[in-house]
Amino acid sequence: MKRMIYAPMVLALAWVLATIPARAQDPPAPRLKLIFVERFRFEGWDNAVNLDDASSESAAYTRNRTTLGLSWKPVKNLEVLGKVTNEFRVYLAPKSQAFNWNEIFFDNLYVKWTIPGRVPFTVTGGRQDINLGEGFVVADGTPDDGSRSYYFNALRVDAGLAKGHTLTAFAHATETTDKYLPVINKVPRPLTEQPERALALYYTGAFGQAKVDAYAIRKSTEATDLLPTATRTDTFGARAVVPLTKKLVLTGEGAFQTGSFGDAGRSATGAIAHLDYELKGTLPLLKAFVLGGILLSGDDPATAGMEGWDPIFSRWPKWSEGYIYTFTSESRPSYWSNLSSLYAQLAFDLGARSDGHIMVMPMGADHAQPGEFPGGTGLYRGTLVRGRLNHKFSKYVTGRVIWEHFAPGSFYFPGASSFNWLQFELIFRY
Repeated sequence: MKRMIYAPMVLALAWVLATIPARAQDPPAPRLKLIFVERFRFEGWDNAVNLDDASSESAAYTRNRTTLGLSWKPVKNLEVLGKVTNEFRVYLAPKSQAFNWNEIFFDNLYVKWTIPGRVPFTVTGGRQDINLGEGFVVADGTPDDGSRSYYFNALRVDAGLAKGHTLTAFAHATETTDKYLPVINKVPRPLTEQPERALALYYTGAFGQAKVDAYAIRKSTEATDLLPTATRTDTFGARAVVPLTKKLVLTGEGAFQTGSFGDAGRSATGAIAHLDYELKGTLPLLKAFVLGGILLSGDDPATAGMEGWDPIFSRWPKWSEGYIYTFTSESRPSYWSNLSSLYAQLAFDLGARSDGHIMVMPMGADHAQPGEFPGGTGLYRGTLVRGRLNHKFSKYVTGRVIWEHFAPGSFYFPGASSFNWLQFELIFRY
């Protein structure tokens, strides 16, 4: 019996050793890299959640995130990486928010193994960040903790089908709080509203100057007291980036969703597109002009099915840092759905160390939601204005300032107030 148990292990070990390059090709010594990131943010905003100036909802606080990690490459095709992170907040307002050091948790902990061959592939197993395309469907596996973390608990395989063509597959699972790895000073911090499981295939390919992606992703969630409806969302989509001229690039991505929402069926669509025109060298300080569109279907209250777009792993501040909080009372934070927009963005080049942009984003909705919130009867969400300035102080230190202003429309209750959002950020990376 013992021989039957050990025989597969011996064969597996022999195969691993056979794939490791010969000693002459190895680095002269194991390579270790220290990872240290300190991020300081100040954020201040007023009534971004309920759009009510009469409330005392305004907030001002600092977010202090520290990450310490180590990357080890014992041989050329093997990497072991681990990072621990802590983020705590100090509230200036409201003063009722008590101070808490929060959790120290494993932000990343994975083994990455590149296996050479006729079809080379890379296997990454463990806690890791995954961002595919421009993050329309896959970018953040832990949406409820904000930008504290983005990780997926995943097994990922990337296969090089041919030059410029890659097929990525991953399996992912997470619970509502961190349960797979040890946590120091467990609070616990919410990661998502429901336990999740997912399987994904994602293809990327280059066809001349054009780049094409295609994907199929299945995500299922379990019922909880907070959200008592189990779901299954099957997302099928494609993305293309096509240079039209030397300075003009068209990007488009579209997807449809099937599956189930409790006992009901699911049928939803989502699409984004943007034209990027390079202005560098034509006018002083100008870098690019972007004209874009967004279309995310909303749920029709007159039907039993679910028509609302599910941002499966894309609940992050893709278009706004402040408006993600306005979704809170409507559904949940960062839940980009029931949204349409035609926006314009002008990017600036302010020298070797600075750049920025200004964006104007009128927004609509697919279906009105006349309940308590948002409470309006129209389809015009309102207009978001966003400004951002980035600066590189040195090799290790970067900073940014973001200001946003949102003026609500008929989608919200009569008398809904505008809000402002302000963020200062400094990051030290080593």
